[in-house]
Amino acid sequence: MVESSNHSDEEALMDFKAAISLVSYNSLFHWNPNHTFCNWTGITCSSCRQRVVSLNLTGMGLLGPISPFLGNLSFLRVLDLLHNSFQGHIPYQLGKLFRLRRLQLSANYLSRSIPPEFSLLSNLEAMGLGGNELTGIIPPFLGNMSFLTILDLSENALQGGIPAELGMLSKLKLLDLGFNNLMGPIPPALSNCTYLQTLVTYYNHLNGPIPLEFGRLSELQEVLLWQNQLSGEMPRSVGNWTQLETLELEINQLSGTVPLEIGKMQKLRWLSLRGNHFVSGSSGLPILTMLTNCSSLDNLDLANNHLTGVLPTSVGRLSNSLSSLALNSNEIGGSIPNEIGNLTNLRELAPSVNRFNGTIPSALGKLPNLERLYVKSNNLQGRIPKSFGQSKRLGFLTPSKNMLSGQIPDSLGELPQLRDLFLYRNQLSGKIPASLGKCKTLERVDFSHNKLTGDIPPEVAGLQNIEFFSNVSNNFLQGSILEMSKMVMVLAIDLSQNNFSGVIPSALASCKGLEYLNLSWNAFKGPIPASLADLQNLQYMDLSRNNLSGMIPVTFKKMKML
Repeated sequence: MVESSNHSDEEALMDFKAAISLVSYNSLFHWNPNHTFCNWTGITCSSCRQRVVSLNLTGMGLLGPISPFLGNLSFLRVLDLLHNSFQGHIPYQLGKLFRLRRLQLSANYLSRSIPPEFSLLSNLEAMGLGGNELTGIIPPFLGNMSFLTILDLSENALQGGIPAELGMLSKLKLLDLGFNNLMGPIPPALSNCTYLQTLVTYYNHLNGPIPLEFGRLSELQEVLLWQNQLSGEMPRSVGNWTQLETLELEINQLSGTVPLEIGKMQKLRWLSLRGNHFVSGSSGLPILTMLTNCSSLDNLDLANNHLTGVLPTSVGRLSNSLSSLALNSNEIGGSIPNEIGNLTNLRELAPSVNRFNGTIPSALGKLPNLERLYVKSNNLQGRIPKSFGQSKRLGFLTPSKNMLSGQIPDSLGELPQLRDLFLYRNQLSGKIPASLGKCKTLERVDFSHNKLTGDIPPEVAGLQNIEFFSNVSNNFLQGSILEMSKMVMVLAIDLSQNNFSGVIPSALASCKGLEYLNLSWNAFKGPIPASLADLQNLQYMDLSRNNLSGMIPVTFKKMKML
């Protein structure tokens, strides 16, 4: 009797292989009657009955349809075919696999809808269909899978709404519908899935509010609803999500105030509300004070909303583990409090595009882990703190578009990982410090629209890693630019509206990658170097408003990109 049972499993496997395209046939080369099928690649059999309990062919490069004869593997508990090139539909015969615990068909090219016969899988514990090209709607009969714990339909082309019948999956722990074309509201009936730990619907077209009834989902650990069209206020019942670690609601149309009950999420690590219409209310930003209860908070993103008021000093009492704080593109005013320097693990701080005034706190320069500081487009005044020289990990410093004055501090030359230094549109004066020449990792520099004087130090002009652009336009700089020919990686040089003089050095032709060159409104004299014709990537060149003489070199006719 065992032989007869085994024979049906072997036949099903051979029929599966027969449907595979010859292009990928060699992946199943050892699937032949000369070997016991329990020893075939990807097959696991039960020890007592020698029946197939697992078929795992992940990433085998298999091409073709999924054979309906797999439905004859009646003892199968695991069917794992993800990361292949299976095409066509999911055969309804798989619905006969009543012992199945895990079904993963992700990262294939499957189409059509999920067959209704899957409603027979009453003992199914794990089902992953993500990463395919399934189309059609999510069928309501999925609600019949009363033992289902994981339902993953992500990365497909599913349409229609989320069936309310999914709320019948009382043992569901993970629901992933991300990366589809789903529309309509999130059904309140999902609140019946009280064991739900992960809810994912990002990259869809869902609209309407977050259901008030979701407060019943007290086991939630991850809620990822970003990139939809959700609207309305965030319900106060979210305060019941006391186990929540990740909440991502960015890029929706949510409005109103952020409920203070969010401070009850003491296990919260990641909170992103970016790109909505949240407002502060009459009492400013109390949400930052409430979030001080979240002792594990690592990432806080409130950018691109309509928040107003001033930044409370309580911001310094946020979690010691906080590594990223994004407040940019709001309407927050007042000064940046010194207490923000208490966030010693902060790696990224972005209060740019707001209404902050006062000075940049020197405490920011003493944050030992700070890597990126974005404070552009505010009303900040005073000097750039010398203390920034102590932030040895600082790679991006962008206090542009403010009213900063004084000199560029020499201490910035002590930043070994500095890559971007954007100081444009301020009122900075004095000379460019030669110490910046020690910043060997500098790639982008923009000092334009200031009141800088003197020459460009050769130590700075000779930085060979400057790759994207070097912009010092609209200042009072002077002298020669010969040393800039050492910027062999640079793509753009803008020295316009300064007082540079002398001849245009022919050595600029060594900047082979140069695409943009603007030397206008200076005091250059003499001929245009014929060697500039060697800049075959040059697309824009402006030499106007100088004292140049002679002919335009005939070699310029070979500059095809200009």
